[in-house]
Amino acid sequence: MKKTMYVWAITLVIAGLVITSAAAIVPQNKSASSVRITKLDNQLQKLTIDSYGTKTYQPIAMPLDTNPAFAFAGDQLHPAFGRSANFNHMAAYTDSDTEDIVWTFSADDGATYDAGGTFGTGGDYPSIKLWDGTIFYGTFVPDPDDLDGGPSYLFETTDPTNTGTYALSYWDWSSYGWHDILDNEIACDNSQEAWEWGFTALVASTTYTTPAYIDGPFITYQTSEDGYATISWYLSLPNCDHADAAIDHVTYNTYAAYDRDTGSNYELLLRLDHFDNWDANGGIYEITGAGNLKYPAVAANDGNIVLLAETDENGNKDVACFYGTNPQTLTQSFVADSVDDETYPDVRFVDDTTFIATFISNGMLYKTVTDDAGATWSAPEEIDSCVDEYKSADITDFAGQAMYEKDNGDDIDLWLENDLGGGGGGPIIEVAINSGFGLGVSADVSNTGTEDATDVEWTMTVTGGILGFINKEVTGTISSLPMGESETISSGMIIGLGSISITATADIAEATGSGTQLLIFSIVS
Repeated sequence: MKKTMYVWAITLVIAGLVITSAAAIVPQNKSASSVRITKLDNQLQKLTIDSYGTKTYQPIAMPLDTNPAFAFAGDQLHPAFGRSANFNHMAAYTDSDTEDIVWTFSADDGATYDAGGTFGTGGDYPSIKLWDGTIFYGTFVPDPDDLDGGPSYLFETTDPTNTGTYALSYWDWSSYGWHDILDNEIACDNSQEAWEWGFTALVASTTYTTPAYIDGPFITYQTSEDGYATISWYLSLPNCDHADAAIDHVTYNTYAAYDRDTGSNYELLLRLDHFDNWDANGGIYEITGAGNLKYPAVAANDGNIVLLAETDENGNKDVACFYGTNPQTLTQSFVADSVDDETYPDVRFVDDTTFIATFISNGMLYKTVTDDAGATWSAPEEIDSCVDEYKSADITDFAGQAMYEKDNGDDIDLWLENDLGGGGGGPIIEVAINSGFGLGVSADVSNTGTEDATDVEWTMTVTGGILGFINKEVTGTISSLPMGESETISSGMIIGLGSISITATADIAEATGSGTQLLIFSIVS
């Protein structure tokens, strides 16, 4: 349901805070209870639709009053944001006054934010992830009055600092009986085709099945370049509440995590799929602990799975971790297990076997780190006061920063922790074919990331010519490519006549071009 825009005010305050040791969080070294994990044999279902709609971005014309705050009032809730390798931010939050989601950006690593704008959709709980370079994707929970709460939205921008690239499309699952999406999280990976942005994990209801499916665990993903999309689910697992999503950027395994009320307790569901082959069914696993397990948060890298959740197995709320390399053989540890309640965990992969988690305790946001993929966690460190609610805080990709809600007395604002301790995303390889006239074809391989790259494998292919006689492929490896630098690769001399097609790849980056071959000279357009 489209909302009417009116003048409103927020204060989005950006602060770099010194992290101090938290004396209030004293680990109790509790022994984790045995965990029962069962691979369920529930039947997998899929539905594909071939059409989608779009919404129009509406900038908010509000001037900055102070730097770095915005001169708006009311509550800003449920932040979501991503950070590119060149330190541009893509952010979103729910504005309580307009009952809409504001999409905004920072071009200076969070020192200031643009006023942003909306798509007039309403909704809540935005989710944003970096795909590659400066490309971000996002989603959110739709307004219950928006197509019965059944559309699946996809936000996209190729440059967060250019709002002209902001696009919002949606698939109308309500036309097939879907309604009342309760939670929706996105995960992104750039390893496949350019249109394969990732997937979303959501909790929703539908009358498409018989009997109707109430609050079931679903995933959605794009199926083709021309806009086909698929929604997929396992039968007979109703009464889920929350969802999270992650993609392992090494193995391309996808993980969708849910909490589910069985009537006697809350359990976790962990669904495994394969981003490089959605038809290769990975299965769904039921995780049952000694107490109730709620509010899942999942991350993964190089086969390591780190799944967090609240547990009350010891009489109060602690944060448990289920870790391992196989969903069926996960082991439990504790992220935080003091005599106080620890709630609403979040987790992100950093590098290798390092992951960073946040949680809330006694109105404070804390962070903790594991360097062994979840087996042990560092002593929690205090970040700042934080509103104690679901999705009150969000960790950016690679855990470099965190954004969180803070009650300033008059209203709730969003604050930024500038140095959470993680990285900025590692090396990012880009390739561009050089135009011009010369002996052969060349391309520049660049590292636009925030870490040096090593052993970058590249291939240069030139084909075509009269009767297809030109067919040359050259491969090589760049042993070291520091961040911010580039290196030229070349096909070497080519002999032939006629039009040529050029493909250059480096790591997972690819560029294509065309030109003309005149005996030993190559002309690249």
